[in-house]
Amino acid sequence: MKKSLKTEITKEKILNAAVEEFGIHGYEGATVNQICQKHNISKGLIYHNFENKDELYLCCVDEAVTEFISYMQEYEFTSDFKFYMQKRCAFFEIHPYYSHLIFSFILSDDEKFSQKVKEIKNRFDVFNKNIYMRVIDKLTLRSGVSKEDALQYYTLLQNMLNSYLSMDSKSDKGFVSLIDSHEKSLEKILDFILYGIAKEND
Repeated sequence: MKKSLKTEITKEKILNAAVEEFGIHGYEGATVNQICQKHNISKGLIYHNFENKDELYLCCVDEAVTEFISYMQEYEFTSDFKFYMQKRCAFFEIHPYYSHLIFSFILSDDEKFSQKVKEIKNRFDVFNKNIYMRVIDKLTLRSGVSKEDALQYYTLLQNMLNSYLSMDSKSDKGFVSLIDSHEKSLEKILDFILYGIAKEND
């Protein structure tokens, strides 16, 4: 086996193990020792491939976002916003570890991760905004409402919901329950924004 291929297989094994541990316990709760003991990986092998726990964690987060985008790109999203939300929720249900990693980094305010997390967050946000704008492109907007207005409302809403999720994450609620609540709230409120809440009078 070529050395480069062996290195890739080793890194993949380490990442899979780390994704599971960080996905279950979060950055603070997971340790390199846990990863080593639970998944039969030597500490030397981890530090040969990753500088430290921080780099390993960020690689896991980056992989989670990459897998999310790759999964979503398999589908064609046009004006069917509900279909987009269904597939988004399906990904989080199929990949709970990725789900926890993505939402954990969304809520992260740790300065030591600031620049790298900002880059990953931007990739995640830009992808979702592009999907939203594809939906907007297929709609007939009210007079006086521009696509830029619609995107601004979306961004405001997303930040508001993330803020609520951040506050709830400090409560006793389970993280799975929080994510489910967040996604259902996002779907409902975006549906209100896109299609309104009042039926026009005849």
